[in-house]
Amino acid sequence: MRNKLPYLFLFASGIVLWSACSQKTMSIDVLCEKGSKGDYEIKWELYPEPENAIVEIFSSDNDSTFFSTPTVIAKSDDYIAAMNLPDSARRQFFKLRIDKIWSGVISNRFFNLDSVHNFRDLGGYYTSNGQQVRWGKIFRSGNFRHMTANDRDEINRLHIKTHIDIRVQEVRPLNNPLNVEHYYRLPIGQDNFTSIVPQIREGRFMRGDAVIYTQDLYKEFVDNYTEQFAAFFDYLCHEDNYPILFGCHLGKEQAGLASYFLLYTLGVPVETIEDDYLASNRGINKSSLVPDITNLPESSQEALLLISNTDISYLRFALSCIRKKRGTLDEYLEKDLKITPEKQIRLRKILLYNTVED
Repeated sequence: MRNKLPYLFLFASGIVLWSACSQKTMSIDVLCEKGSKGDYEIKWELYPEPENAIVEIFSSDNDSTFFSTPTVIAKSDDYIAAMNLPDSARRQFFKLRIDKIWSGVISNRFFNLDSVHNFRDLGGYYTSNGQQVRWGKIFRSGNFRHMTANDRDEINRLHIKTHIDIRVQEVRPLNNPLNVEHYYRLPIGQDNFTSIVPQIREGRFMRGDAVIYTQDLYKEFVDNYTEQFAAFFDYLCHEDNYPILFGCHLGKEQAGLASYFLLYTLGVPVETIEDDYLASNRGINKSSLVPDITNLPESSQEALLLISNTDISYLRFALSCIRKKRGTLDEYLEKDLKITPEKQIRLRKILLYNTVED
């Protein structure tokens, strides 16, 4: 799907069947984004593309029940529809119907926050067998040290019950910044980032240093923090903990690896998981990390971008460390992270819709 809608948006649908009386199938790729004033924009691509088909868009503030009357009606070759729902303070979910074909559940992945990097929903992805990850159950993000009142209000609307904080050890740790019912601290890694920024400014940390630094970081996660990742999955196996939020400093390293492990366990295809990993490049406001970045030498700018970006080579390096340690990712997940077949079944029961049409 990378050749269609770009990876940094939601690929919200796979293959959806016609009604039982038909043998036809259609692929519906959908992206949904939410603006700052209750406005939603939905874009779609259809294959094979029908002629003069009507697209009905149904909305709801509940991902399980939708209104019987469409909120918007468009033509299939419009490829986009905009909706303004300012009266609804609750998050909106959507379904598309094209003739007798239904999409899966659609919603916005990213949230418009002022000072929290990379806050997004892990829902909406499809597994290899056509099930869909539930929206509004599990979120990932960066840290909340500079959270604004607007950020807090937006997050509170999601009714998060559990925050699993996997940031590195810090001198001034935050303690339950979202004031949720359950707050679990699972530090993964050591705090090196704050000491690196001054080195970058002084020109003592270059492109090669950034690559080595990131590779060492991932190897350390894989080799030395399996107990923390295992505890993370123990929390995920308790249904009473949901909705769950987990995150690290920028929501891309520890959270990126944890997301990979989780989506893989749920049966999401590797290509889709890689797209989710790369989506952090959209969610991180790099100019806010070092406000005067444009005044730094080009080599320093390049080094900073390398340690604040996600690159597929970093993820694949981590996976190579896993294969070197255990042979396969499946063995690593079961032997080191204690994700047994029973836990896998439980996670899929909690986090997947029962069917594509559920």
